[in-house]
Amino acid sequence: MKKIAAVLMVTAILSSALTGCAGAGKQTEVTVAAAKEGKDLSAMVWQGTVEALSSVDIIPVASGKVTQILAKEGDHVEAGAPLFQIDNQDASLQLEQAKAGRQAAQASYDSALKANQLNTVVKPAQISFNTASDNFNRIKVLYASGDISQADYEAAKAQMDVAQVQLQAAQNSQTTSCEVTKAQLESAMAALNIAQKKYDDCMVASPIKGLVTKISVEAGQTVSPQIKAATVIDDSGKKVEIKVADMDIDQINIGTEVEVNLQTLGENLKGSVSDISAVSDSSTGMFLVTVSLGEESTNNAIGLMADIRLVGNKGGNSVYIPAKSVQSDDSGVYVYRVSESSVVKAPVTLGKKKNAYIEVTKGLSTGDLVVLQSSKPLSDGEKISILTVKQQG
Repeated sequence: MKKIAAVLMVTAILSSALTGCAGAGKQTEVTVAAAKEGKDLSAMVWQGTVEALSSVDIIPVASGKVTQILAKEGDHVEAGAPLFQIDNQDASLQLEQAKAGRQAAQASYDSALKANQLNTVVKPAQISFNTASDNFNRIKVLYASGDISQADYEAAKAQMDVAQVQLQAAQNSQTTSCEVTKAQLESAMAALNIAQKKYDDCMVASPIKGLVTKISVEAGQTVSPQIKAATVIDDSGKKVEIKVADMDIDQINIGTEVEVNLQTLGENLKGSVSDISAVSDSSTGMFLVTVSLGEESTNNAIGLMADIRLVGNKGGNSVYIPAKSVQSDDSGVYVYRVSESSVVKAPVTLGKKKNAYIEVTKGLSTGDLVVLQSSKPLSDGEKISILTVKQQG
């Protein structure tokens, strides 16, 4: 009925405006829109399911037979607390072997490092080279004076050259020995770390502090990385995820307070918006909004449907107009409202913005026509000619 009345009103105004045109000078041409009724967000209700802040499915890394269950459903555990044990006999033997290998590699490296520090390999070769070099220098002087033969000279030089090669080889060997034993030690340490991890993986622990909600394995059962063995939730808080339309999302911010009604339990809780997705879902145009519940929420609430309302629910409808129809001057905020074939400068009180529209809490009623655009600046009481009545979405 309201829509029919608005159409009749627009028709009457158009007729009156056209009649006025026939008998007067050219009137100001305007485009108008009707104030529409719409639910304010404080009257809207979103629904979602109460969830834990996070939920972790425990999947073992190791394969083997479960030897002991160390936690039960309903237990509160710390991060790192053991949940169940997998047979670690083979892993234990491999760990001991890796420890022995690491010790042997460490001993070899320490020995090579000490030999390098004491110069035990190079020192004898250095002495031999120094002796051969001194001998050659003495022979060279005697050869220059003709006291010895060329054969004696060449033999002394060859002896010095051999000693020099042996010295270089000793130096290279000593350096290589340190490098090789160091690499062997690093390899042994890596093997030990791998063996240690395999051993540790046989003890399956909770990665977070929280509540054990599911243990899906039994002692004697064989498990593998393909089996979900347990579930632990972070029960330090609760959350509800809701989907909000793009035309409403700009009225919700991080920290916005909400009321949470759990009909099943007959409880009302407080909450606040803790996260808003940066972009909307491409298929639905909806934004994902996360509401964190207050500390009074209990684990009994998890899995229940929750009604979410913004704090300050007015439980009524509001009047909305296009935001660009609003003007302001020294007297305040106003719109030009159509009255018969004229416009009236109408002061308005504004509420929340809703994308291209804005709420009018005082000054207009549903169906009132307001000026969106005009062919020239308007004044109070000015005669107008309506070109278009814009339909609002």
